[in-house]
Amino acid sequence: MLRCCITLSKTQHEIENEYAWIDLPRLLELSGERRAKELIENIEVSSFPHYADQKVRESIMERLQSKLPKPPKEPPKSAEEQYQALLARMKAGG
Repeated sequence: MLRCCITLSKTQHEIENEYAWIDLPRLLELSGERRAKELIENIEVSSFPHYADQKVRESIMERLQSKLPKPPKEPPKSAEEQYQALLARMKAGG
């Protein structure tokens, strides 16, 4: 019962009286799976430098990068701004 209280952030009284229709064993199973998944991810990250296989390293990096917040999209540039950017690239490259 204590694990259910911790998982739901509720008191025992609240669980027994207000949450009678929650499948507590299933809830504990899901919270245990989530915790196990977090632990496995932490193990992968901590052992990342020791992986020799490049594909494994790339998959870990992709998984971590997919969780990061995406940067906001740049507003579309006006024709003048696009032209100035093109000129700057041409001057820098040539």
